[in-house]
Amino acid sequence: MVFIARKSMQLIVAFFVLIAISALPALVVQMKINPASYWEGLKQQFVQLAKLDEITYFNVTAQQKFPLLPALRPFIQETLIIFTTAMMISAVSAILYVYLFYRSGKRTRQVLSQTTRTLEMVPDLFWVILSQFLVLYLFKTTGYDKIEIAGTYADSIRFLPILTLTLTTLFFFIKWLTTQVLGQESAPFLELARAKGMRSAALFWKHLLPTMFYRFYLFFRANIITVLSSQLIIEYTFEVQGLFRFILYNGDMPILMVILLLIYIPIFVLDLLAEWLIPNAWKGEI
Repeated sequence: MVFIARKSMQLIVAFFVLIAISALPALVVQMKINPASYWEGLKQQFVQLAKLDEITYFNVTAQQKFPLLPALRPFIQETLIIFTTAMMISAVSAILYVYLFYRSGKRTRQVLSQTTRTLEMVPDLFWVILSQFLVLYLFKTTGYDKIEIAGTYADSIRFLPILTLTLTTLFFFIKWLTTQVLGQESAPFLELARAKGMRSAALFWKHLLPTMFYRFYLFFRANIITVLSSQLIIEYTFEVQGLFRFILYNGDMPILMVILLLIYIPIFVLDLLAEWLIPNAWKGEI
């Protein structure tokens, strides 16, 4: 009951916060802060909640307005495909890297740490520019033209956005996992397992990794805004027909409110399922 009450309160608070954020454009009128205008905008947002089916957006291609909710489906699909694919590849790659780090000697660890530390400092736009440059170079040298460097209103682009988002988050994940390995490898439960003759591979996969799983989930949840901001940049620069690029070109307050809710509610549901399904044994003392 405590868990349900806590999550219910979290959902209610988040709901009001998102509505308040979506009304922020009304706060500034003619380059001046106007609280009265913001209050009116806030009331309009709550009224609009009862008329979600009446919200429209302007379609540039057709030069006319269309209902918002049916039209958002392909944009949601593109964003979801890129996000989930990149996160899965990043997480698996980071875990494999950390396993290699765990099994390596001191010198190899130093090289790996210095390399990943340097790559982690690379800004998101660098990976965008580098990937596009490599595709153009590949085309000029070999004539291979199957990789698109930008999307259009008719065609979707996925390979480079997924690759870029993967690289952006990969070194972010690696840094955290490496720190956890260094902090946990001398833990008493691992020392006990070594004393019983358990091999290093079994130690990592059966003991060390499960103890990091829940912490990694909490780390990812705390930094979800950073990951989503990276996707926003990637969708804009690659002209992906995704949800984040859509809001950049359709910034009306009702549309902003709907998209914020569409982003938050699935995250909330996944968080609810994760908290419920992750075994207590994996949560340790957290």
